[in-house]
Amino acid sequence: MTQVKTAVDDNLLKTLSIETRKIGTKVLVKKSAKLPEYTADIIDVIIIPQVEFYRIKFMQFYKSCEFNSVKALKELANNFLYTPDFELGIGYILNVNYAPDDLMPSIKIKSEIETIIQAPR
Repeated sequence: MTQVKTAVDDNLLKTLSIETRKIGTKVLVKKSAKLPEYTADIIDVIIIPQVEFYRIKFMQFYKSCEFNSVKALKELANNFLYTPDFELGIGYILNVNYAPDDLMPSIKIKSEIETIIQAPR
């Protein structure tokens, strides 16, 4: 049986620590089949599953755990013991100006956004 990576390793925690410096940064979210390209600000940086199925489940736990990503990951691990494609990565919680009815801000993984380099004044 293949070993499953479900633990948060030191390297990921170190990356998370570095990425939290981007809070408040304006980013460009890449165009997808469902949404056009748009800009947003990073509100928070968390550890999140990269696989869409687990990301959706994580988000359900994230809401129910009062937006605590560590508790949400624990709940995810408790409820999905065998997760062969469950990989963790860095996720950005973004403000979404175009969807006011959505109570949950948008979350994107690193590959779905680009940092906008602001020219010095």
